[in-house]
Amino acid sequence: MGVITQGWIVFLLAPLFALGGIGMPALQSLTTTQVSADKQGQLQGVLASLVSLAAIFGPLFFSFAYFGIRGVWPGLIWIIGAGIYLLALPLMLGVRRRVPPTAAAGE
Repeated sequence: MGVITQGWIVFLLAPLFALGGIGMPALQSLTTTQVSADKQGQLQGVLASLVSLAAIFGPLFFSFAYFGIRGVWPGLIWIIGAGIYLLALPLMLGVRRRVPPTAAAGE
């Protein structure tokens, strides 16, 4: 989106953008294997809190950022968003399994 100059191209990319909706369910699925069964409620509460904070502060941050850079390069806001995802990638790769798979599965 940061380099698209024709509006119709967005419609071609819409199916790709739709894949972004699988992120949170996949994250919840992966994180449930990281804690024991008695901590699942706490984990889901923390995830819900983080999603709520992102829903509050994300639009505020990006609105102010877009307002500040729209005259320079309107597509830069999309590059910033992609950069944030890239910064999170090492965190995701650094997560180590703490609970054996059998214990997480309730066996």
